[in-house]
Amino acid sequence: MKRLALIATTALLAACSTAPQKKYDWGNYEQSLYQYYKSPAEVNALVASIDATIGNAEKASRPVPPGLYAEYGFLLLQQGKTQDAIAFFGKEKTRWPESATLMNRMIKMAESKPAREVTP
Repeated sequence: MKRLALIATTALLAACSTAPQKKYDWGNYEQSLYQYYKSPAEVNALVASIDATIGNAEKASRPVPPGLYAEYGFLLLQQGKTQDAIAFFGKEKTRWPESATLMNRMIKMAESKPAREVTP
């Protein structure tokens, strides 16, 4: 009985001492978003950062963080790249099915309005 308790305690301590794994790699997103909020004119830096984060995750076969496809799609839509935006809204909907209602609305909006009418 003491041996079983010792094994269980050792296993519990070993499990507690391991560092938690990062589920998603957000890349430089947080810093880029902060810079964008401070200076909205520098939207291209945010677009490049999100593009790199998505590209790195896809190349490494890791999951793209939730909402990143959608945000990238919205930024593309603001730049007038409607078809690219729709593609990324579709990726968000496929990867995160719980976002389907919002992504369907974003796709419908993108198809029906010129991108210049979309405001953040």
